[in-house]
Amino acid sequence: MADDAKGPSKNELKKLAKKAEKAAKKQTAKGQGESGDQPPPAAAKGGPPPAAASAAAEKTSAPTSDAQLPPSPKVLLYQASEDDPATLKAVWAALQFNVDVGVAKRKDLPPGCNKSTKKPVLIYGSNDYVLGGGGNAMCKAISLMGGQPLSYQADELCEMERTTLRVADATQLKLDALATALEHSATGIHLVGSSDTMADICIMVSLSKFAKDHLDSWPASVQKFYNCHVNALEKAKAAVPKYLPTPPVDLNDPSTLKVLSSIFAAQFEEVAPDAILPASIIKRCDNPKFGDFQCSAAMPAFASLKNSGKSMPPGINGPPQLAQAVIDSLGKDHPVVQDLRLQGPGFIMCKIAPAYLQRQAQSILDQKCLPKPNVKPVTCLVDFSSPNIAKEMHVGHLRSTIIGESVCRILEFTGCKVERVNHVGDWGTQFGMLIQYLKEEYPDFADNTPNITDLTAFYKNAKAKFDEDADFKKASQLNVGKLQSGDQEYMAIWKLLCDVSRMEFQKVYDRLDVTVYEYGESFYNAMIPPVIEEFEKAGKLSIEEGGAKCVWVEKFPIPLMLQKSDGGFGYDSTDMAALKYRLHTVKAQRIIVITDFSQGDHFAMCNQAAKDIGWVDNGQQLQHIGFGTVQGEDGKRFKTRSGDTVRLVDLLDEAVSRMEASLNERIDQGKANISKEEVHEVAEAIGYGAVKYFDLRRNPTSNYKFSYDAMLDTKGDTAVYLLYARVRFESIMAKAKTEHNVDVEDLIKNGEKIVIGHESERKLALQLASFTDVMEATLDDLFPYHICDFVYQLSIAASDFVTQCRVLGSPEMNSRLLLCYVTTMAMQQCFDLLGIRKVKRI
Repeated sequence: MADDAKGPSKNELKKLAKKAEKAAKKQTAKGQGESGDQPPPAAAKGGPPPAAASAAAEKTSAPTSDAQLPPSPKVLLYQASEDDPATLKAVWAALQFNVDVGVAKRKDLPPGCNKSTKKPVLIYGSNDYVLGGGGNAMCKAISLMGGQPLSYQADELCEMERTTLRVADATQLKLDALATALEHSATGIHLVGSSDTMADICIMVSLSKFAKDHLDSWPASVQKFYNCHVNALEKAKAAVPKYLPTPPVDLNDPSTLKVLSSIFAAQFEEVAPDAILPASIIKRCDNPKFGDFQCSAAMPAFASLKNSGKSMPPGINGPPQLAQAVIDSLGKDHPVVQDLRLQGPGFIMCKIAPAYLQRQAQSILDQKCLPKPNVKPVTCLVDFSSPNIAKEMHVGHLRSTIIGESVCRILEFTGCKVERVNHVGDWGTQFGMLIQYLKEEYPDFADNTPNITDLTAFYKNAKAKFDEDADFKKASQLNVGKLQSGDQEYMAIWKLLCDVSRMEFQKVYDRLDVTVYEYGESFYNAMIPPVIEEFEKAGKLSIEEGGAKCVWVEKFPIPLMLQKSDGGFGYDSTDMAALKYRLHTVKAQRIIVITDFSQGDHFAMCNQAAKDIGWVDNGQQLQHIGFGTVQGEDGKRFKTRSGDTVRLVDLLDEAVSRMEASLNERIDQGKANISKEEVHEVAEAIGYGAVKYFDLRRNPTSNYKFSYDAMLDTKGDTAVYLLYARVRFESIMAKAKTEHNVDVEDLIKNGEKIVIGHESERKLALQLASFTDVMEATLDDLFPYHICDFVYQLSIAASDFVTQCRVLGSPEMNSRLLLCYVTTMAMQQCFDLLGIRKVKRI
């Protein structure tokens, strides 16, 4: 690959390499103790250091001696790119060989280096040696810095990678030479010696381009090699963002945090060019009286300058002086930040300028949509709800169902394709019992479809008979074998039970506006044996006592049981088959499973086993959201007074019933703007929304006490309060039309603009501008409570705005009506993300 710097030619590099070899041989002859005392041969500034010189050429005649690079005062990576193989090779090498590689800035490029390059550049040593563009070259240089010996064999393998693996199409891959090298290697999983070298890294990076779709077709030795290194590959991919350059300031970025980070990072670079800043330097102020945001960069920046031994900028004696210099540099007329001041040991406090917030609010109005974060849309799969066939949905299914629906909506909002999966329990030994009970209770089921409306009673009666009647129990056990063998009669009964259950499940999904598609346990039955065979071929299957086939996962005391001792399959079997299907057939890039917290270890084991065998081969994310328990007022699991589990339909209907009573009372008191005929529809929207919000507004990992009184409260952080708040702003806009003849839609059509003047307007616009940052935090953990916090704080800021600022009849009426419009639109979009229905009047 070409070097962007004006360094030596390839022939000169080879000569330098030979000089390095001769020097190494001389050192060896003189004795081991002197090897580190000799200076390396000279090299041209702007070119590679002598021992690394051969690395700049993709193929060299490097000796297999112990010559190594001398300790380096600095190693910097410039112009790293997230999707660039050369960057990935360099980052992986830095991690593998424990070399501290920093992020270079433009100022770090030495004279003579092409500063307009778009390729990555490695800068090394006090003499600013440069290696540019070539991933193998940088990988080799870093490996040498990390103490790895020069290796002719590793060089030859990297040359093979360059000529046979860097292809545009998988059909062009030539894997025979690689397979042969692995078969003749000492370990079968390392190409040179018994540990990873630059050859392993460079070849793995090239293979990763095609592994997701073609790994199964590769030679067995290559598959084994890839699977053994895939975890290290994924760690390197995850580390790449840390090496990316600081992006230039983009005032159009919807993320306020990113804009501020860019502004302050650029200013610190101007004031103290040699300072090193941490990844996170901006956060919201805990106390608004001190400002909107604070920058904490001065303390670590000053410490980095002090530790480096470099001279301080003039007048800088500590973090406060450095922070003040940045404040002075930003000035008083900055387009984004204002009221900058020093706080404590070096914190910079600031407020966001009204002009910037005005532009953000106007953008939301123009787009008629809250800004979406700049993220790459991917295919996601969300596994949620997951009731059991022949059982009622109960309060235990509440959290998975509503959290899952909200997670799907959040991902879809960002442009992701979302597969909504209902992993229902539709297979297992219990069906032998249920089939037998249906046959005895409804012998004419084939001609007259039984009316089974109470699934809970049906299941309980079948279980009671199973426990008490030995003949019934034996017949039930025989039924399991007939069902699993595909007997037509038993399959028909099984389908009947599934259909009845689906109708009952749909009653809940209709009430909660949930969309989910069934892929039950039975769907994966045929996929289980090949999965077991794959683990067996990979040498990861253990035959335990009784013949059970298990997979042990590091750090867990019990294994995953892929096949029971009697030859049957269980949850572990199904979940592993489902995981491979989702990764390699659905090709989901992010998989989220939502169950109660008690299943956390199970899914952690499944996910790790998938990584260990190489299924996670393209940076896929596997995530389990484990939620806490819904409790009664007594702090125990929520149950009926008789001790039974609460049916979910009954719980939801009770919320609606209570809301209907409240609305009818308000109508009778003249405090409502709806008719008696509208009560039920409004009560459903508020009642179901109240149940959802009461759950979603808290961290899903926590338990909570279920309380109708608390969730239906018209004050505080409840859906009822928020829906009333939104309706209040709708009412203001309606009055503007009827009493002042001002239609907000006309204002928008006529190009009327938002103007931020009053402080309460600025605070409202500030909260609106924080949405993108809230969404980015939500996309990280997929906890909907971030959205709940945002909309609640938005309602508070909006209420403060309409309290302190007269809207109707004021000189600023048009602008303030537009702010009301943006607020109602933003609140409704948040409600949509949470699955809460729209209410225009209450």
